[in-house]
Amino acid sequence: MLNQLRTDFYRLSHTLGIYLTLLFAIGYSAVITGKNIVGGIMVTTDSMAKLDSSKLWTLKDGINASTLSSSLLVYAFIGIFVMTIGYEFSQKTYKNTLVSGITRTQFIISKYLVMLINIFVLSLVYFFTSIVTGMLLSRSVGTSWSKLLATVFKTSLVIAFFISVIFGLAILVLLLTSSIVIGSIFIVICPILVTTVHNIANWSWLKYFDFFSVAMKISLGLIPNNQLWNYISVSLLVLLVTIVLSVVVIRNKEM
Repeated sequence: MLNQLRTDFYRLSHTLGIYLTLLFAIGYSAVITGKNIVGGIMVTTDSMAKLDSSKLWTLKDGINASTLSSSLLVYAFIGIFVMTIGYEFSQKTYKNTLVSGITRTQFIISKYLVMLINIFVLSLVYFFTSIVTGMLLSRSVGTSWSKLLATVFKTSLVIAFFISVIFGLAILVLLLTSSIVIGSIFIVICPILVTTVHNIANWSWLKYFDFFSVAMKISLGLIPNNQLWNYISVSLLVLLVTIVLSVVVIRNKEM
C-alpha cells in the first residue's frame, strides 16, 4: 500500500490540476482576508455571530472568516477526487493497479488516505494564506500566536476529515455507477441537499450527517464538548461502512 501511496502522490505532483487547486485556495483565502468579506455557502446565523464585520479585523478574525467561507472548498477539491481515483476508473487503468499485487482493501484505503492528506495540506495552505495576508496588512494577532496556530491546525484537520467523509461516499458512488460524472455530481449535491432538508424538515437526527456544517461549527466552537463525540462517532461510522461497502463492490467488479 505504501508503494501505491507514493505512486499517487508522485502522479498528483505532476498534474496541473493540483497546482490550479492550490492557486485557488491561496487566492480565495487572500481575497476573503484582504477584502474583509465572507464567501462560500451554508453559512448560518449562529456561525456568523462569531464574526463582527464592522470592526478592524485581526488575524484571528481572518481565520474565522476563512472558516466561514471554507464551504466552497468542497467543490474546489473535487479535482482531487477526479485526479486520485476518477481518472483510473474512467480510463479503466485501475485494473492494472489491482493485478500488480495490491489488495482491494488496500486500494480503497490508499485512495482515501491520499485524498485526506491532500485536503489537509491544502486546507493548511488556505488558512496560512489568511495569516500571511493579514500580516502584510499589518493587522494585530487578536489572540496569542500559540492559540492562533493551534486553531489553524485543528480547523484544517476537522475540515479535511469531514470533506473526506463526503469524498469517501463519492468513491462508493463511483464504484456503484462506474461514472466519474455521477461521483462528482454527488459531491456537489450531497452537502447542499442534506443542509436544505435539515433546515426545511427540521429533523434533529439529520444534523449528524450535515458533514460540512458540522465541520464549521466544530471549528468555531459552536458544538458543546459533551455533544462533540456524537458527531465524530457518526462520521467515523459512516466512513467505516462506506469503506467496507466500497471494498465489497470493487471485489465484485469484473476485471
